[in-house]
Amino acid sequence: MNSLAIADRTINVPFYGNSLFVVEHNGEAYTPMKPIVEGMGLDWKSQHKKISQRFAKGMVEITIPSAGGMQSMICLALRKLAAWLNSISPNKVRPEIRDNVIRYQEECDDVLYQYWTKGSVVNPRKKTTVNERTPLRDAVNMLVGRKGLRYDDAYNIVHQRFNVESIDELDLEQIPMAVEYVHRMAMEGEFLGKQMELPMPKLDINIPLQWWIDNNPVVRSGNLSFGKSMCAPALDVTMPMLCGDNSTSSAIRLINILEAAGFDVSAPKAEIVAMRSHLANIEYGMKAIADACRRAGNKTISFRGAKAEFVIN
Repeated sequence: MNSLAIADRTINVPFYGNSLFVVEHNGEAYTPMKPIVEGMGLDWKSQHKKISQRFAKGMVEITIPSAGGMQSMICLALRKLAAWLNSISPNKVRPEIRDNVIRYQEECDDVLYQYWTKGSVVNPRKKTTVNERTPLRDAVNMLVGRKGLRYDDAYNIVHQRFNVESIDELDLEQIPMAVEYVHRMAMEGEFLGKQMELPMPKLDINIPLQWWIDNNPVVRSGNLSFGKSMCAPALDVTMPMLCGDNSTSSAIRLINILEAAGFDVSAPKAEIVAMRSHLANIEYGMKAIADACRRAGNKTISFRGAKAEFVIN
């Protein structure tokens, strides 16, 4: 994130009873994110962390005027706002804020951009209100729940069927037609059946042994120090290489790639993580036993739980 800056220009944008802002910094439009996050009903602390990690290059801390004086706020470049809005999955938020989240996703970035470029909202394409579109959103929620679609994919079905870019472009008379269309797809699988005919995308996955050597410093340094060959089967694999703090798992890397491609691989991931944890506990226990044996000499050793103690005969 860039260092603290002062806004060159600030525009107050009313949005469903909340005050959002567009500010100018070095000729580019930014928007303070806390009012948007809290206006959606989301937790600012967790979203601030997410924005900092995924959108750091578009973040600037800017001082803007407010009712209480100058205030420092975390701002995101307006050109990146849509990407952040689309990163929120409506089916993963609390039901009581879901409609509000969708409203922000549908309208917020357009409204801010129009205030930035025109000073007001001009949207002659919007033909229905949020309340009038509620039955359609409910139908889409049912489709997502029944067929396991993502929300953006479900809405894209409606967009393609009625040749619109957003559901707020539908006429009031088209809303019942769209609801019926979505219900039919949910019950009969019209859209999904056609999609099954499409060829499955080919996954391009390559994680050779060299990847593990290059990305796991314990494997690389451990084998080099013993003069081992850096190839199978001569590769020497020790316990710390599989479960140490600095060990990198090629198996988890593969699972993460499959997850990103949309596959549910939670069971093998849980198994790998559990095995690594158990190996770490075993390694700790073996070290405790070895240490106790060195200290005991000819004495008898008894073990109570994970702790080794001396017992004198």
